[in-house]
Amino acid sequence: MKFSVITPCYNRRDYIAEAIESVLAQAYPDFEHWIIDAGSNDGTLEVLERYGHLKVVSEPDRGVYDGMNKGIRRASGDVVVLLNSDDVLTAGAFQLAAGLLRNTVGTMLVSGGCEIFRTTAAGREVVMHRYLNPRRYQLSVKNVTVGHPFINARFFRRKVFEQIGLFDLRYPIAADRDFLIRAALRGLPDAPVTRLLYRYRWHPGSLTMNAGNASLLQGMYDGLEIARHYLSTGRLTPADAGYVEQWRRESLANEVMIHAVNGALPTAIATAVRNVARDPLTAVTLARLGTLAVYRRFRTWNRLRRAHDEA
Repeated sequence: MKFSVITPCYNRRDYIAEAIESVLAQAYPDFEHWIIDAGSNDGTLEVLERYGHLKVVSEPDRGVYDGMNKGIRRASGDVVVLLNSDDVLTAGAFQLAAGLLRNTVGTMLVSGGCEIFRTTAAGREVVMHRYLNPRRYQLSVKNVTVGHPFINARFFRRKVFEQIGLFDLRYPIAADRDFLIRAALRGLPDAPVTRLLYRYRWHPGSLTMNAGNASLLQGMYDGLEIARHYLSTGRLTPADAGYVEQWRRESLANEVMIHAVNGALPTAIATAVRNVARDPLTAVTLARLGTLAVYRRFRTWNRLRRAHDEA
């Protein structure tokens, strides 16, 4: 069983080598690794030249999902792995996925756990969040909207993309969410595992890890449009429509919090008033997500403080 690893990349000189090494560390004999570079000019291409096994395409593109689409079209493997240029795979992930896909008839993807980590100034890794509950990430409309969608911790048979299609470039930040909803509605058989398969790296240049950045705001707008689309199709069961509606409210609440984190308090307040006026239940969602955000920030701060003290 051959694995095709797809890594979209732009100016990732400081991280791309670790992503590549995490693939090599699988010690898996049959794979290819496509790097779809968007025209890096920071020395990334020089790093790539050190790895003779890579298949590199470097040309302008329309964003990360355009890069993924280019890689998927070129993939010759049986299984597609989407590895971000600043993240890493965990050891043994390919062997585990290959075993499951060989031995479970009809299974179209393997979904595993993931974690978010950051590296301190002293070089120590600190795990910020870890997600290892298959009930929250097994493929379903519920889990890919209000659960744990994390597309990179899922290994897909290449046939999935033939059945579902590629990423929709109308959604520059949340095209993965739209893709997973399509896959869930198709009822693709999934093999969820209680095993860490993927590690997301937090760093200042992260596309979607930094509270308040422009990418998060765009992702929120993408989410609202995706939710509106599926709610209008009439294809959802009442239960799934309820989950998508809940996700829509969470997107509206996130809009308020992103403006607040950005320091735009008048905009945050005006947005909150407008959104609650349109849907009073958004107030409950905002209170719940706001409390959770404060707790998560405190937990991260505490973990970083302990790592600093132990250094």
